[in-house]
Formats: sequence, structure tokens, C-alpha cells
Amino acid sequence: MNPRSAVPAAAPPAGAAKRNLAVGHFLNAPFKEVCARNLPRIRETFFAWPGVLSCRPAPDFTPELRERMVSDLRWARKNSVLLDTLFNCNCYGERAVSSELADFAENALREMDAAGLLPDIVTTTSPFLATMFRRSRPALEIRLSVNMRVHGSTGFEPVAELFDSFYVSREIQREPRRLAAISQWARANCKKIGMQANSGCLRQCAFQQFHDNMHGHNRIAQSKAGEALGFSPFLCKTHFAKPGTEEDFLRETWLRPEDMPEYEPFVDVVKLATRRHPDPAAIVDAYAGYRFAGDTAALMDARHVFPRIFRNEAFDSRKAKPLWDEVRRCSSANDCAHCGKCAALLKEVYS
Repeated sequence: MNPRSAVPAAAPPAGAAKRNLAVGHFLNAPFKEVCARNLPRIRETFFAWPGVLSCRPAPDFTPELRERMVSDLRWARKNSVLLDTLFNCNCYGERAVSSELADFAENALREMDAAGLLPDIVTTTSPFLATMFRRSRPALEIRLSVNMRVHGSTGFEPVAELFDSFYVSREIQREPRRLAAISQWARANCKKIGMQANSGCLRQCAFQQFHDNMHGHNRIAQSKAGEALGFSPFLCKTHFAKPGTEEDFLRETWLRPEDMPEYEPFVDVVKLATRRHPDPAAIVDAYAGYRFAGDTAALMDARHVFPRIFRNEAFDSRKAKPLWDEVRRCSSANDCAHCGKCAALLKEVYS
């Protein structure tokens, strides 16, 4: 049990709107305006500090963009939104265990502190950095990144002293029974559990580790080199470019805004991938309001463009809803037998 927490958090009542959303900081839309209209639902914002690599390409932080980010984060703190800074790059190369990396991370925290933005939470993929933060800043909440792909308490228990909160792997998050068991363990051990609602990644993507590692280096240059050599690290894009693959979108791990009340009682945080999405406002508005009208695929990161749209309203129709409930709760989703339910659902929602 974590001695720094007093009592386990109780599960919220089913269906109650919670302040549980974690919004990735974005610069391609008015962050303050979008968050202000959804403030009763926003618990956290997560961000990579300028100069810190994360599992997304970093923008070119001009002085103007840096100041805008600082202003947005100060607004968030003023409005009781927790700050979660990311050290979730998958690859630190030869610096992975080094005083150089530890000093770099500590200096980044000092910069944030000097700006009045010392984070409440650090999310990391690095057990080394988690250890360093635990020693140097014991009051800091340390969170295990979703990119570590841990499936449940069997994986969380050995690192329970190192991490205060955990993102469950996307591959199991559609299964309420699995989430209920993890939630029970978390409450008993004074831990917090989170999930990512809008991942557009293929389920069990074989390229994910390779792709994420690229972010630790010059991903843009490598992507250009891949294009010249006829190779793409984005398996989902090449896969969905093939005809007849639309069913695999339904088999992914995302959850619609309308479905979230079923899952929220089991988690403390619902992460929204908005940092690099072309329309982050649509994502925040949809999940904050539990409702979206339009193309379900447009809410996901990565955002896939299909020949026709997945009509979000159609998932709730009389014919589609029972199929959708079976698909999203399918206990065999990680070993799909192609039973035909996704194909039947596709006919109802794809137009």
C-alpha cells in the first residue's frame, strides 16, 4: 500500500459525470477556450516540456509558441486542472541509464518550477526516471505510461512502490470485467488507474514498439527516408489503404463518448489524445458531453479517412446497438475468430 495516500478512492456511481478527463495540450486550436467550456469535466492536462522528447513529434517551439504553452498551463493551474508532464519517449539510446538523463530530467522540472508550473504528475515509460523522481521528489505522483502496455495487476504489483498511478493497456480496456478487477486492486492499494479513450491504433499493432522508438530520434527524417525506400512505419495507414479492412477499425480499442459511463466507474482518468490531432476541440467537446454526431473515425488518433464514414449515431440504432455491445465487450478480441459480428455491424454503421 502506498503510504503517501491516506485512503483508497471509492468508485464513483455509474452514469455520473465525473471530472476525469486528461486533455493533451494542443497548439492548433484555442486551448483555453476549448477547456473553459468543458472545465467541469477536465481533471488534467498532459504535455511535453520544450526540449523533452515524448511519444509524439514535438512542435518547433518558437519563443511565441513556448510563451503560449506557458500561458495555457498557468491558466490550467489557476483553474485547478492538474499538470502532467511527459517523459514517455520509448528510447533514450545510450543515455537510458545515466546521470546525463537524470540531470536533464531534473533540470526540466526546475524550469517548470521557475515558471510556476512544477507538475503534479509525471508520466513516464522509463523505470530509471521513475526511480530518480521517486528519490528526488517524493511528493510527485509518478504514472506508468500507456505505452508500457501493462495488462493488469500482475504487471502493476512488482512496480507498485515505483508508480502511484497506471494506464492500463489499450488491448484490454474494452472489457468491463477486466477493468473491474484492476479497479478493485487499485482501490485496495491506494493507486489510480487510467485509460486512453480515443486511440486509432490497430489492436496489438506489431509496429507500435518500432514506431514509438522512432520518436526518441529524428522521426521526421526517418519517415522521409522510409518514403524514399518505399517503407512506412505507420502500419495502420498502409493497412487501411487496402480494400476490405474497415472491419479492423471496429476491432480497435477506442471507446465512443456515449459508451464512457459504462467504463468510468473503474478508472480515475480518461486520457484524450489531442496533442497532434487536426481537430482537438471536437474530441474534447464530444467526450466531455458524452455525445458526438458525425464520423466516429474523426475522433481517433491517428485519424483515419475511410471511403465512407462510420456514422456515430448509427451505433445506437436498434439493429446496431446489440452488435456494437457484443463487439466492444468481446472477450476474444485479442484472438479474433472472425465470427461475423464486426461484418454485420459494419453494414449498419458504415455509409
